[in-house]
Amino acid sequence: MGQQISVEDAFPVYRKRCGELFDETLVLRAQVEVLEKQLAAANERLQQAAAEPTSVAGGPDLAAQPPYPEDGRG
Repeated sequence: MGQQISVEDAFPVYRKRCGELFDETLVLRAQVEVLEKQLAAANERLQQAAAEPTSVAGGPDLAAQPPYPEDGRG
């Protein structure tokens, strides 16, 4: 890499690459913003779900059922 080029020759390439990097940065920042909004919405849904009372088993309370009759089988 001992070869040198003039500023006039390098400047268009420099400008082009700066434009590409600027565009890539904008796209990445937009993606970050979308993901942050999705994360905030997911966190809100999670907090709402945690605040709602739910049944642990999701079924009938088996402890409230009468015991099985002892009929000598089993």
